[in-house]
Amino acid sequence: MADLPSPGWTALRVFTHPRLALRGFQCVGTILGKFFFFQFRSVLFSGAPPISRADHALDEHIPFNPRFVRIYLDFTAFWIRIAGFLCLRYGKRGIALAEEFIGSVTALYRAAFRVYRKNLSTTNRPKYKRGFSFRLIHALDPHLMCIPSLHVMIVLHGYSKFRAYAKAMGEAELLQPLADRIFRGALTIIEAVLYVKQHSVNCVAAAMYALGRFTPPCFTEGDAETFTACLFGEEDVPAEYAPFYGPPLVEKENIPPLREYILGLYRRFGDSAGEDWTAPLLDFLGNLPRRVPSRGRP
Repeated sequence: MADLPSPGWTALRVFTHPRLALRGFQCVGTILGKFFFFQFRSVLFSGAPPISRADHALDEHIPFNPRFVRIYLDFTAFWIRIAGFLCLRYGKRGIALAEEFIGSVTALYRAAFRVYRKNLSTTNRPKYKRGFSFRLIHALDPHLMCIPSLHVMIVLHGYSKFRAYAKAMGEAELLQPLADRIFRGALTIIEAVLYVKQHSVNCVAAAMYALGRFTPPCFTEGDAETFTACLFGEEDVPAEYAPFYGPPLVEKENIPPLREYILGLYRRFGDSAGEDWTAPLLDFLGNLPRRVPSRGRP
């Protein structure tokens, strides 16, 4: 079966190729400016957008599990491996596909920023700082960009684009086993995002809605239904994530209400959408409780 190259190999390939390097630097610059810098500026200076609390009562059914942090942190490497696969498998055509894919990830950050710059959002993240991973998260992420969740958007986008590229190259059937593995990987990362309390169920629904409006041909309502129906299924965890997967997990009786709420909110966003796709999310954020920012403290 075809496999995915390492993020290190992919990064070397990207930044040593003239066309890909340009896309790579654009992506890094966008992430630094529109994700990290904007959050810290909002923490340190006055005049920041309002901050909404994005938690929901159903989040209480999802236990905090620090073991999932390694899976959560893999979301960047997740889409980078897909870019590397395109380069490795398809030669010159793959370079063009990888260039388009990296550009689309950059566009995702810019799209989400259209919401963030008007209304920030946060969740009740535990002050858990045991281990290097959690200390790094708390140091680098002020946790003010929750709706829509870029973590969720990026892994779902990675799966959707991989599927589209395989079809375009006439290899949809041949690469189906790898597509299934990427699907399970995306699903496991979304669960990890919730288990380490970086996001709420509200953030997942908002991310699926935003992604559907960003790339309608690639991520459809049917895809949203499929992913939601598989959340917290606890089976077929990718081998690379299995060592970090463990109890406590969501109790079985709580799984249907979580799935129903996420899919229902996703559909509510879609039903109220107009020409400006950000309006339903901003209206939703405007009706949530506000958090008073503490200047100078992430």
